Amino acid sequence: MITKRFFSKTSKLITFCSVILFIFSINSCGTTEEIAKADEPEIVEKPVIKEEKKVEQKKDKPEVQESPDVIFVRELQAFLEKNDIKGAISHFDNLPEELKDDTELKMLLGALLYSDMQYDEAIKIANEVLASNNKNMEALELLSMCNRAKGDKKAYQTSLNQILAADPNNSSANIQKAQDYALTKKYKLAKDCYAKALKGDPSNIDAMLGYAQMAYYTDDLKASQNYFEKVLKIEEDNAQAYAYLGKLAYDDGNYLRAYKYVETALEYDSNNYDYLLDKGTYLRYLGKFDEAHKAWTKAAEVNPSYFLAYAYLAGSYDDLEKWDLALENYLKVIETNPNYFYAYEETAILAYREKDYKNAIKYFQKAAEYSDNYSYTLMTAACYFKLNDSLTAKKILQAKLKKLTPNTTEYDLVRFYNDNYSRNAEVTLKQKIQKETNSNNRGKMLFYIGLYYELNKADDVAKEYYADVTSMQAPMFFEYRIAEWGLQQ
Repeated sequence: MITKRFFSKTSKLITFCSVILFIFSINSCGTTEEIAKADEPEIVEKPVIKEEKKVEQKKDKPEVQESPDVIFVRELQAFLEKNDIKGAISHFDNLPEELKDDTELKMLLGALLYSDMQYDEAIKIANEVLASNNKNMEALELLSMCNRAKGDKKAYQTSLNQILAADPNNSSANIQKAQDYALTKKYKLAKDCYAKALKGDPSNIDAMLGYAQMAYYTDDLKASQNYFEKVLKIEEDNAQAYAYLGKLAYDDGNYLRAYKYVETALEYDSNNYDYLLDKGTYLRYLGKFDEAHKAWTKAAEVNPSYFLAYAYLAGSYDDLEKWDLALENYLKVIETNPNYFYAYEETAILAYREKDYKNAIKYFQKAAEYSDNYSYTLMTAACYFKLNDSLTAKKILQAKLKKLTPNTTEYDLVRFYNDNYSRNAEVTLKQKIQKETNSNNRGKMLFYIGLYYELNKADDVAKEYYADVTSMQAPMFFEYRIAEWGLQQ
């Protein structure tokens, strides 16, 4: 019988073949009694000869000939033990005549074809089985999985509905449906499907893991922990269960416990990108920054084309004021994920700090492609002013003014940079800024008044504004950092 996790576990195929091999061996070799008798040597009475003794040669035990079906399954098992899926598929060309109608072997071939991504061929096998038994659940499951893998949504839904109509708690079909919901972040619906899968098969590891994950995403943390622990009682080496128990401990503020869980997960899956990211995070919260960086660096080595490890490294180095390493990693983020606009902002800020105004302009303008935040316009203009190119700075400011609503505080602030200095304009602008109810907006705008004074060589006045900005608690705008640096000059 093909097991529920058959399609993803080669070891199940090997076990399946072993069972068939055992059955075929018994059927082809006679009864136990016959085999036992065959092993007994014949008793032959020897004549007494006085003159000379002749040594009677022992007769060999009769050989038990293996039938073609046993040989086929034994050789198939050898392919599977080596994880040679293609070899196993090719071996079916040698299928003995007496096994050609064996449903279990047909399903085995179908599963192998599915594993080898030969979906159309697997579908043919499934349909062949269904032609003789249209309620064969394993064939319907194979059909739905192949249609899903092919992206044939209509055929997939048809086969899935067929299964659920006949068996509402079918574990395979409900797991597939749950995965579909999870992909669209419909975690509650996914959780309900996993619950049905567990009704159909309470010991199904995939259903238990899925239910535990969806419980985690829907904040049912007690159920999540309970099911991950159940998984480990069945599979002691399940890395995913350890990793999520680590997440649960981390969410509870127990960073040491979280670290121990993810370390165990990595013992079983040492190059898992997500586990390495989590390990670095837990170590960072434990104050072990160098070890955290090693974990994130290894993650980047495991998958150098994905941006997240570089983002973690960049943020950590940034916090530690290791600016060169932070900048190096922000550039790697941009290289691996050009649409991650936050990296452009951070790169621009660090370039500005190093007085590399040309690169600061480049990255502020790139960030502006993803957001119409007036801050990027003012910072770009400030860089041009620092480069003594006021003509280009004014062009950028004028272009922005055309997009802003007149008489708003943002409009007046950009205009303050663009127009010649006016004391009345400054007073009016300050009054508007003080009326801003959002503290982050007010802090940003005060920074730009300070930056204006810095650009005009009034450093003492600029620092007064920067001090007002840095006195704010938990600011959520990038200009706060530039204000801090401005005070250190």
